[in-house]
Amino acid sequence: MAIRLTPTVKWIMIACLAGFLVQQTVDQFMGGNLISWLGLVPSQFMIHQRFWQLFTYPFLHADVTHLLMNMIMLLFFGSELESVWGRSFFLKFYFLCAVTSGVVYLLLQAFVWGGEGLGTPMVGASGAIFGLLMAYGLIFGERTMLLMMLIPMKAKYITWIFAGVQLMTVVFSGRNGLSGAAHLTGMITGFVFLWVRAALAVMKKKNPGKGFGGLNLPKFGKKKSASQAKGHLRLVIDNDSAKKEGYPTVKVEADDDDSDPKTWH
Repeated sequence: MAIRLTPTVKWIMIACLAGFLVQQTVDQFMGGNLISWLGLVPSQFMIHQRFWQLFTYPFLHADVTHLLMNMIMLLFFGSELESVWGRSFFLKFYFLCAVTSGVVYLLLQAFVWGGEGLGTPMVGASGAIFGLLMAYGLIFGERTMLLMMLIPMKAKYITWIFAGVQLMTVVFSGRNGLSGAAHLTGMITGFVFLWVRAALAVMKKKNPGKGFGGLNLPKFGKKKSASQAKGHLRLVIDNDSAKKEGYPTVKVEADDDDSDPKTWH
């Protein structure tokens, strides 16, 4: 499939490259410690109230390989999703997954691993990117992709393989599994957010203009109609924001039927 670079993805990639170059130059050649300001450091976040770190840590990376792998995944999955969602929804989803991954990292370091990890920074955009991977698997699940550039496989299966690998990393790698925990958190966040959004859209469609927020809660003992009984949950792309911002629009439906000292990620 052809890959095109969409505007928001392009600027995120530029920001990540700039953040990597500035941080590496300042810290390695100028004797600075920029990572303690912009990376996600539990002690700095909680004691010194550097709350902006939740939003800046995804723009830093540990090394060139780390940066390159994340940018390739962002280009491949992010551009496709932005072209369908539009800029506004894409950014909301991206930073929701990134922030949630950061919060889980802070909680694990503070309450599971204890004080010895409070000074260990986390950098990298993988929490957000693995959230994009999950969204891609849900929306474009029937597309055939090459796993490891060799094995043809549907996108939905590749997504669950990645999820399984991250789960095993968390379970069997101990403290070294924190990167896997961040990846898995991004995937879970993406899944839950899209599923809840789709469920609310279905409820609103079935009960337009009724109840709180257009939702009519079912009454106990009331028999469902035939159409309600046969209804399936559909994940539907809303192209309104994409139209406003000049992106091509696509309608996709997924029917749910029976058939190092741095912690980088």
